Amino acid sequence: MQHNKINIAVIFITMLLILFSIFIAVLNEKENSLDFYLPNSEQSLQCLYYNVLDFMSIKEYNNLEEVGTIRGLIVPHHLLAKDLIHEAFQISDRNKYKTIVVFGPDHESVDRGKVFTSSSNWQTPTGILNADKDIIEIISNLDFVVENNEKLTIEHSISGLVPFIEYYYGVKIIPIALTKQLTLENLDKLLISLVENIEVEDTLFISSVDFSHYLSLEKANEMDKISIEAISNKNIKKIKSFTNDNLDSPNSIAAMLKAMELIGAKNMKILNNSNSQIILNKRLDETTSYITFMFY
Repeated sequence: MQHNKINIAVIFITMLLILFSIFIAVLNEKENSLDFYLPNSEQSLQCLYYNVLDFMSIKEYNNLEEVGTIRGLIVPHHLLAKDLIHEAFQISDRNKYKTIVVFGPDHESVDRGKVFTSSSNWQTPTGILNADKDIIEIISNLDFVVENNEKLTIEHSISGLVPFIEYYYGVKIIPIALTKQLTLENLDKLLISLVENIEVEDTLFISSVDFSHYLSLEKANEMDKISIEAISNKNIKKIKSFTNDNLDSPNSIAAMLKAMELIGAKNMKILNNSNSQIILNKRLDETTSYITFMFY
């Protein structure tokens, strides 16, 4: 009996050592080791939602057929769907971009009609991700755009994706959290300000959106079909009417569609469609669905 306990302990310790070795190997792949994770840095925003397991044994996805440069992606921010995030980021040309613009919901939306951003850099476990301070300063001149470090830190639609963005791209970021009540008029002003001041050819737009919430798998699938149709038809009026039954940020989808129109990216393709019940492989009364798109 004692012998069995010793064997179990040895196996457990061995597994821990293997996991630690994998983690170190992942970190060593990053070239910016001088910018390695600096705990308690007061000058950088923290990635509160980082999970080292999300970056272990990453599946390699085959590139899709040649479609040209990808200009936009819709990806989840629920980290249960991390594989969908990895897949979407892997199919893009990671050496192409110098700036990443991220639209995501301000889930609280207490400050109605506002847009939140931050010109602070981000501290991630694999390096410092720099903010595009010049562009953020420009858009912050709009009277409905507010710099708020605390908001960006706790808003997982932005903060949850930052480690992935640093891992795959390591370029400057423009983080933008949109309240539910933001008007299309002000959204247009924001997008025009962005497009007029960024290098469009070197920019990737990302909308961070989870789709159907709190429904059964069967009902969520029905809602996903409606959402896919509305996005494919670029029906912004219908998208703006959506609730959590369809998705958690109509404005983030509207921002993507309008941005793609402004920069002339006319094509889109669905990459994947999944659900928390499918990922967990167990029956759930309330699920979350995920749909990833690329625009080119």
